[in-house]
This record gives sequence, C-alpha cells and structure tokens, in this order.
Amino acid sequence: MTLMADTPHQAPSTSPDADMQLHVDEACLSLGGRTVLDAVSLRLAPGEVVALLGPSGCGKTSLLRSIAGLQRLDGGRIHIAGRDVSDWPAQAREIGMMFQHYALFPNLSVQENIGFGLRARGAQPQAVAARTQALLAMVDLQALASRLPAALSGGQRQRVALARALAPQPRLLLMDEPFSALDEHFRLPLRRQFRQLQRALGQSCLIVTHDREEAFELADRVAVMLGGRIVQCASPRTLWREPATVAVADFLGVFNRLDARGLEGAWRRESGQWLAPIEAMQWLPAGIPWPEDALRLQARLQAVYWGQQRVAMELLLEGCERWGDAGVASASTATAASAAASQHPRPLTVWCDHHASLPEPGQVLRLAVPASALCWLPD
Repeated sequence: MTLMADTPHQAPSTSPDADMQLHVDEACLSLGGRTVLDAVSLRLAPGEVVALLGPSGCGKTSLLRSIAGLQRLDGGRIHIAGRDVSDWPAQAREIGMMFQHYALFPNLSVQENIGFGLRARGAQPQAVAARTQALLAMVDLQALASRLPAALSGGQRQRVALARALAPQPRLLLMDEPFSALDEHFRLPLRRQFRQLQRALGQSCLIVTHDREEAFELADRVAVMLGGRIVQCASPRTLWREPATVAVADFLGVFNRLDARGLEGAWRRESGQWLAPIEAMQWLPAGIPWPEDALRLQARLQAVYWGQQRVAMELLLEGCERWGDAGVASASTATAASAAASQHPRPLTVWCDHHASLPEPGQVLRLAVPASALCWLPD
C-alpha cells in the first residue's frame, strides 16, 4: 500500500457532480501486473445505498479500499460530497467504515467503542456522551453500554461496530461484507435493522457483498462487478427483470436460460437466449390447462432441494411445444422438438410451494413461462 501525505497537496476542487455524495470517475488499478479496476465509474446520491455485488476477485473490495484512501489508484479521480479527495489520506476523507469482523477495541466498553471516533476528532465530552447515548438507543444497546466486547454476541458486536462507524456522522459509510460472519439467526434481523437506521439518518452508504439477497434487500441500486468492471448498475427490480448481459444473468442466478435455436414456433430465433425468471416458471401438474400466452416446455426432474422458504426442483430441459395461433403442436412436432433439445440438455430450476405434492425424480414435467416474464438477450 502506498502511503499518502497527512494533508491534501492542493485546495479542494469542485466536482462536476457536486450534488453527488460519491463520484468515482474512470478508476484504474493494477496489482502484480493484473488489472483489478478497469475504468470504473460510479455515482452515489445523498442518502442512497449502493451495493457492489460480485464474485471473489472482481475488484469490489479494491474499489472500496480506494474510495477509503487505503489504496492509491493508478488513474481516475474520486470525489466525496463534491470535493476531489483522490490525493487525500484516509483520515481526511470523513468516511466511516464497518468491517466483516467488527474490529472492536477489546479493552474498551461498548460505550467507549462507540465514542472513540468522536474523541479522536477532539469532540467535547458532553457532545461525545450525547451522541453515544443517542446511538446506543438507536441500536438497542443501552443496557449493555458498560460491557466489554468479549461479553457480547456476534450480532451485538456488529451493532456496536455500526454505531461506532456512524458516530462521527460521516459523509459516506463504507461497509465491507458487514454481515457475512454472522449466523443467519443474527444476520437477517440485523440487515433489516441497519436499513431502518440508514433511512432514519439519511446516511449515504456503499456496501461490498457477494450475497445477492443481501444486496437486493439493502440497496437502492446494485452495481454488478465482473472482471474489474461495473457491467450493470440498476435497481434490484431492474436487475431482476432486465439483466444487461447473459453474464449478469448467470451471476445473479435467478434466471433459467433457454437456447432460442432449440425452441419451436414463435420462440425460435437464430441466436441468443431467452431468460425465464425462476419464480415465473410454473410447473403444471396433470389436469392443469396450459396458459394461453406462454412458452411451453417439457423437462425431466433430476432432484428436489428443500430450503427454508421454498422447494427447488432441478430439471433438464427435454423439449418445447410449439406455441402460436394454432395452439399446442402435434405429438410428432413435440417429439421432434424434444429430440433436438435433448442433444444439448439445459438445466432448469423451478420453485414450488412447500405444501405442493411433488413428483418423483425421473418424471417428465410440463412447464410454462408467461410471455410477459421472458427477457431476450442476443449472443
């Protein structure tokens, strides 16, 4: 890590996006001869939560460290609250940070941990006490104010870390995998508590995570990072319905991919993929009629996986029935389509209700996807 000077080299300059709380402009970084950030640009509005979502090694943590002032960029600029802070040290950027593993001071009480940043900035004791008490109430830890971190649960420690990061009222809160070290029992309610607190304070926040559900639950917008680039930045709803590329769809894992060349009728195209959201794909048991406006498939059930909220059926696509003005294809056409599709079987996932009477592995099932739910992406 390259050390920076203790003070900025020049007077603060005004960002062309002065109304943005964060503006990353064409950030470039290489480490060990490998491109880590490839001309990354990102904007974050006041009070907004943006999640950097991507697999390990995609550059999301390096981007967060660069914004924090812990890593110097090779190129590009970073503006926080309208000021160019690219050459500023971390302590001058007025940011708060929350890490995966809490990083609490073990010799300080809960109350002392929360007030540490304010004391380090020279705040008056009365102001430190007032701000600390307010945050203790916000994170529901008043009764534990005098305890040391060793006497707290994982969820309580993370609430202390959150309150400590918020205490100096940072211009920007940076969170690096903040909840991933917690058991699910603590993780889910703490995520919701954080979101309520963030909204109440209007705190601008950038979160790094590899967890799609966490990103979708916490963020106003999600920036999907792949290979050192932000390939799509949009609301969770837009990502869910309109992924920009097949790579984004594959990473999100909420779509079934259908090779357009293996389909029949109105759905057949020369190149590209139909994306069918997993939650939109319906299993039609015997006796349930086909929807009028839908893509109709047959798939062989491979396995059933029981989850906490739903059952996932894993299938292999075997064929597609023709859909059009004439309705369902003849048996011979359906058989031909099945034979063509079986040469390149494609896995599918269908979610079912826990109370459904599920079929046995090996059975061929009828599946339907409403036309309105399908998304087309060319190769």
